[in-house]
Amino acid sequence: MPKSRAFPQGDRTRTTVQLPAGDQHLLAEALKAFQADQPERAAGLVSAFLALHPDHPGGLHLGGVISLQQGRLDTGIARLRQAARLSPGEARIRADLGLALEMSGQRMEAETAYRAALAVSPALPQVLLNLGRLLETQARDDEAAETYAALIRLQPNSGLALTRLAAVELRLMQPTAAIDTARRAIAADPTLVEPQQTLAGALDTLGRVDEAIAARQQVIAQHPDAAFGYADLGMTQMHHGRLAEAEANYRHALALDPGHGAWWRQLSYIVPHRERDADIAAMEALHHSNGVGPEDKLEVCFGIGKALDDIGAFDEAFNYFLEGNGLKRSGLSYSSDETDRLFDRMKAVFTPERFARHAGGGSPDETPIFVLGMPRSSTSLVEQVLASHPDVSGGGEFRLVNQLVGGLAQGPGFPLGEALDHIGAGALRRMGERYVAQVRALAPGARFITDKLPGNFIMIGMIRLMLPNARIIHCRRNPVDNCLSLFKNVFAAQHLRYAYDLREIGHYYARYLDLMAHWHKVLPGVIHDVTYEELVADFDGKSKALMAYCGLDWRPECREFFNTRRSVQTASSAQVRRPIYSTSIGQGARYGERIAPLLEALAE
Repeated sequence: MPKSRAFPQGDRTRTTVQLPAGDQHLLAEALKAFQADQPERAAGLVSAFLALHPDHPGGLHLGGVISLQQGRLDTGIARLRQAARLSPGEARIRADLGLALEMSGQRMEAETAYRAALAVSPALPQVLLNLGRLLETQARDDEAAETYAALIRLQPNSGLALTRLAAVELRLMQPTAAIDTARRAIAADPTLVEPQQTLAGALDTLGRVDEAIAARQQVIAQHPDAAFGYADLGMTQMHHGRLAEAEANYRHALALDPGHGAWWRQLSYIVPHRERDADIAAMEALHHSNGVGPEDKLEVCFGIGKALDDIGAFDEAFNYFLEGNGLKRSGLSYSSDETDRLFDRMKAVFTPERFARHAGGGSPDETPIFVLGMPRSSTSLVEQVLASHPDVSGGGEFRLVNQLVGGLAQGPGFPLGEALDHIGAGALRRMGERYVAQVRALAPGARFITDKLPGNFIMIGMIRLMLPNARIIHCRRNPVDNCLSLFKNVFAAQHLRYAYDLREIGHYYARYLDLMAHWHKVLPGVIHDVTYEELVADFDGKSKALMAYCGLDWRPECREFFNTRRSVQTASSAQVRRPIYSTSIGQGARYGERIAPLLEALAE
């Protein structure tokens, strides 16, 4: 545990309690031993002191930190809690308690302790940094951005704070802001790699591919022997359909670091396998090696599975998919009951009466086109077709709707209905205007901008209230094919926790169908369905109907969607570079009885 980050050096023995001179010397010696990195001596001295003065806040504070340094979390937390109770006005005690609680996995209590420390003393840079990181782990990026901004006001040239803020801004789909912040971080500390990576990612998001690649190459120039630079460059090239170059850079990265499972998986997604080639042998060797870590093993399982699927070894492929999903699922907390409660609440909140009550509210802007549905249902393909029209800019996946709704419905139990009971047309209009302003920044001159976050299907009711003139396109696919496509991929998105168990996937899919039936019932004629199998069978007819729904004329470029040059930063980034194909239809027959749990869940 590096003290320079977690527990900065300093006097943790300060107190107003008067001590005999000898006892004060004992505590001072304990502090000196701690600062000299002599944990055993420090622990013995502080324990001797606490035997004499068990309620001394300074002794408990120092003793708590020493216990944590030795890995005795329970003892350390207990001592820090007692110190905080005895000395509620000492911010540093609460700051160290927050970090101790975070180390033990008690994130909610850690946040409470950090905020209590800041309430006493708002100008604590390390506490702000720790709080920001904690909020990031919970995907609370809006709050993390505010926290880092407060830190930067205290330390305008903090390269670390600027680095974290830039990364958060990029995740919030604020790439222009992320570029500015990343450049400030680089100016503050040119040795930092992460802001250079964020800069490249933001340029990539904006479609400024040459600048993004130049930024990636700058990292390689500074770190020519670092494998991650070549992998990052390959990722950017993959996003823009430069698959041969991407393959070459992933291979370069793997030559430098052959044990990186995620890069093998990405390479496997790019390369079509036709036989048991050297790539499959290398991935299997990594999988079976004694030194492979759990994360690399998880990743390479999906890479091997995809490659074996390519060559028709479906039973072997399924073994690897099953293992990879099991490894991923073991590290996640998910309950189907939570999904049931969420979907039931959405149906209860968004009724015909609700829409009638708020008729005429929201922003009339027609810019957004929402492309939604289950992940792996063809949302990337449909967006790519739309983005091939000169009047449409493909925006990718935004989390803005969830952020806006999160700000509206704060508090336990997701009280969205209660919030909507008290909201007026003006507030809904401002929410819609805020959404449009943020997406408009990505493509100021575009007539339409797509938002293809699949999970927005949960928020269709809120979209309709905020943006009543927005187009809503629902992508659907054969249920078994859709669910298996989820099972055969691993996702960075934290909200796809249901996607790693066949029964849980099937249950979620059934609830998705039920919710979509509700939206069609309460919003008749609003949502345009695109079925993947029908699009494959009659591309011209279905894509022309899609364009007509959006108020667009038909253009030949839409038929050549695979040649459209734009950034596609999803699991389908390689697939949308191919003409329409049917080989992903009818996957269930490949795996027979092995997918019985999925079929049972879908039938319930």
